Amino acid sequence: MSFVMIVALVVGAGLFILHRYLPVSHVKKMDMSEITAKNDDMVVPVDTRDYQTSSHDKMEHAVCLPLAYLERHHQDIPQRPIVLICSDEVEKNLAARLLKRKGYEVIGYTIPVQHQECRAMPCMIEK
Repeated sequence: MSFVMIVALVVGAGLFILHRYLPVSHVKKMDMSEITAKNDDMVVPVDTRDYQTSSHDKMEHAVCLPLAYLERHHQDIPQRPIVLICSDEVEKNLAARLLKRKGYEVIGYTIPVQHQECRAMPCMIEK
């Protein structure tokens, strides 16, 4: 019985690590200029950083929806290809997997360097 529990724990820990740290396929790294160039109603920038960070580094036409709220409010995102704006790689992986599971097409992501890239573009907060 204890062998089965140990195997289950090892498998569970492995799946947890893979889910968080294994990069998501077909999601490429983009810089802010690529995102703004594509943002002609063809793609939807989704800012998954927490509200404190995204309020200081705003992006025009972005849907501000922190990772913690993504599961409950994903239906607020238009059904177009998505570019994620994330704080780190783990947040990117979790958000991309969740959105793909919900039927969205995630085509890219960016992680703003020192939160300087987003300063000039205000975030569109809905509701």
